[in-house]
Amino acid sequence: MQDLNLIHKNSMIELYEQPTNNVSESLANNEDLTKLYDDDSYTAYTEDLEFMWRWTIYREDKLIQEGCSLTKDAARRAVNHVIEFFHISEKNKQKKEVRD
Repeated sequence: MQDLNLIHKNSMIELYEQPTNNVSESLANNEDLTKLYDDDSYTAYTEDLEFMWRWTIYREDKLIQEGCSLTKDAARRAVNHVIEFFHISEKNKQKKEVRD
């Protein structure tokens, strides 16, 4: 069983490490998706699956975070919270690099 878990984990890592070319273009044309956030670095979408709202966040056209929420408003709040965390992390990393 442990081998199956390792295989699954490795395949998921490989999936997320694959480059995602032109993600913004392909997702923007999907009528089932609603854009929740868009700036120079991040783009986020949500999709109504009827029993939940699936949301995804992309940085430079690469999937970096995904999750689900019970409502569209909850998905928007979750996305904003995660992106704010990423922005704070980036600022802290830059400050640390300046000090080093």
